[in-house]
Amino acid sequence: MINSMRLLTDELEKMALRPVYVPVNDKKRVKIFGVELAYLYLFGIGTAFVGWLAENLARLFTQGIWDCRFHLLPFISPYALIPFAFQILLGDPDSIAFFGHKAFKKENKRTAVLSNLLCLSLICGAVFAGELVVGNMWEKCFGVELWDYSDFPLQVTQYAGLVPSLAYGGGAYLIFRFVYKPVIKLMQNKVNFKIAKAICCTLGVAIVLDTLAMGLYIAVLKTPPVYWSVKVW
Repeated sequence: MINSMRLLTDELEKMALRPVYVPVNDKKRVKIFGVELAYLYLFGIGTAFVGWLAENLARLFTQGIWDCRFHLLPFISPYALIPFAFQILLGDPDSIAFFGHKAFKKENKRTAVLSNLLCLSLICGAVFAGELVVGNMWEKCFGVELWDYSDFPLQVTQYAGLVPSLAYGGGAYLIFRFVYKPVIKLMQNKVNFKIAKAICCTLGVAIVLDTLAMGLYIAVLKTPPVYWSVKVW
């Protein structure tokens, strides 16, 4: 009896020392083609900052100006849509997929090259069309010119042209090709889901409100907000 009690006690001690596996309820996590919405939005916050930085660097080299880019926060929200476009409309640069449906049935070196060329072309085309539509929309609706590419060569209008489309589109393609998936995987492994969700619900919401404030400012005052601007040269 004593030996049996000792065996039972030893077994209970071993069980107490074993790590307890608590399954994660993936059903509560909203996913877009396999990637959690929170991590996509978190990546989007990063691209919104990179977009703000890229626009300011372009203005710095061409006009010598560094400014707020019409926002209180150093984020431009349309850039936050980039990872969603990657995940929904493109899938993978080596095997492009539209809404989860692959464009090439066979996967080899040839289709990988074609897929990357198609991906680059679509991204640059989306930049061109997006700038053309948004720029003209703001001008038609509010009488405000948000940017002017007239000094660039090969311009279609002041809002869109070959040089900015290739520059911004090429940059977005490089992010998609070399940065997007490794960073998403790193965040999934290293960033706690609750922390990612909290950042999206705080900073992410603040970025959206900042954009709405910009729209309201333009609608009322008929001019884009310039909260601060520095003339570097």
